[in-house]
Amino acid sequence: MPEQIADAFLAFGESVRPSTAEVDASTQLRNRIADSVATDGRVLRMVDTGSFLHGTAVHGGSLFDVVVVLRGAKPKSLARSLELLHAVIPVDALSAATTRDDSLVIERLGSPGVRLIPAYEASGDPADTADSLWVPDAGHRWVRHRPTARTVLLSRIDDDGSLGILIRLLLAWKHRQQVAVSSYYLESVAIRQALQQRSFSLLWDLCWIWERLSSDALAPVADLTSPTQTQPVRACATLGRALEAQFPIERAASSSRRAIGAYVDGDLDRTEGYLRALFGDDFPELGRGA
Repeated sequence: MPEQIADAFLAFGESVRPSTAEVDASTQLRNRIADSVATDGRVLRMVDTGSFLHGTAVHGGSLFDVVVVLRGAKPKSLARSLELLHAVIPVDALSAATTRDDSLVIERLGSPGVRLIPAYEASGDPADTADSLWVPDAGHRWVRHRPTARTVLLSRIDDDGSLGILIRLLLAWKHRQQVAVSSYYLESVAIRQALQQRSFSLLWDLCWIWERLSSDALAPVADLTSPTQTQPVRACATLGRALEAQFPIERAASSSRRAIGAYVDGDLDRTEGYLRALFGDDFPELGRGA
């Protein structure tokens, strides 16, 4: 029966992947923005990052993430950076710009949207490298980030593609359950899981992640691609949001553990029920073959 679970998760993972048309539309919107700021002296460069770049994006939930490196030193106030970003990025009659927490989101009909994250060059610390940037984290604190190192690490440790699927499943659960937890945080805990234990089964992998998140109460995890490799990644913007997220995480841990129990007992109907409670009614049926 193991292939029944694996096939269902693989099929669901593919079904929630953005279409080629969506990827093309978001890429075109990103390129239009890049062209519009190419001669603006306030912008040093733009760096793609996030789920679209890493191949873990979710249809209807993920945005195309782009780090916009601004000239000068980072200000104390994130709001000031967002105001500057809003002033720098032109919006035409077909687009809309919205400030969301730590970023500026540009949306256009037919595109998943582009999320622009303000950033500044990081320097002055021996640990900093050429690609080190100051970016805001989930708690709106300036932290050092190395987007290139992140992409390299993911490619090196995901030799069979299981990590990418695991991250996409976590993001699908997040968006469908509307859990206010940072996608970067979920990606970080998936990386930790992959480094600590080779993938056994996506169902077990998810269960172990949710159970640990529940028992650890969304404690910060180390960012292995930061200059220090120990910089904490925070799950939520505030303690209140972390407390709100605790319930759906506990429910996910419980539902996934019960799905495992039902699967071990050979009850595929109950297994499906628990998985659809996690991911939605479009989660595939489990094969009933012998």
